[in-house]
Amino acid sequence: MITQGYDLLDLRLSEITGLSGLSFVGDDIMINGLNLSNREILSSSVLSYCTSLKYVRKAFSNPKVKALVITASMYDELSDAERQSRSFIIDEFPESTFYTLLIKLSDSHYPHYTWKTDIKNATVMDGAVVEDGVVLGENVLIGNNSVIKSGTIIGNNVTIGACSVIGGEGFQLIKDIRGMNMSIPHVGRVKIGNNVSIGDNSTISKSLFEGFTSIGDYTKIDNHVHIAHNCTVGKNSVLAANCTLFGSCELRDNVWVAPNAAVMNRVVVDNNAFIGACSFISRNVKSGARMFGVPATNIDE
Repeated sequence: MITQGYDLLDLRLSEITGLSGLSFVGDDIMINGLNLSNREILSSSVLSYCTSLKYVRKAFSNPKVKALVITASMYDELSDAERQSRSFIIDEFPESTFYTLLIKLSDSHYPHYTWKTDIKNATVMDGAVVEDGVVLGENVLIGNNSVIKSGTIIGNNVTIGACSVIGGEGFQLIKDIRGMNMSIPHVGRVKIGNNVSIGDNSTISKSLFEGFTSIGDYTKIDNHVHIAHNCTVGKNSVLAANCTLFGSCELRDNVWVAPNAAVMNRVVVDNNAFIGACSFISRNVKSGARMFGVPATNIDE
């Protein structure tokens, strides 16, 4: 049973490039995952990509990024020391090539959680589906027609309403080299803490590359709430009906999000903040702030 969410691969770079007939420059290093270079990375050694020289140099500041997919022109601009600091896959379309590798690896090498889920301490209502590879704590209630996807970890004393989906695919798209929409598989997971309640028709998507979309202890989630991939919700927070968390945003502890509010991707909402109904949060929110409007502003300032 796998409960950690990082170092999901254990492959040489040559094994990865061999999946698509690619070549590489530099050492044949071990790769433990794929990820974006501008994110916090848990895995020890990752393959990433860059679409401009500016971002290549930023990627060099992330010690977890050991290999990059870049164009030949970007590689030619690097100093000898920069070339020696990483391994490189040289390709005309770095983004498309990177995500094509992720698609291939998601099928063949990323973990698939196949153990038989133990539901003896859970109440699973009619029509609900708990897939193999789920970890359930004590006293878990799963409502009618809800689906708990493989890889999800659920703590003790958790209630999930009807018709909710926990651990499903997130929504990540890129344009392929023809300009067509390309859906990207997610290889991460969802972790729900203790004493959490989740209402009806709510969705929590699994993380994209590694780690977890996570919900902290004692958090209460209403009906029709969407929490996108890689979000983090702290302890004792409240998400009211129809609110939306965009991908990779963070709510810290004791945050209250009122109905129909939305939090933009990668925004951090600090402890004890209040987000008013129908508000749109487009920038970080400081501790204790009361935010209202579109875009939201702090009504106490």
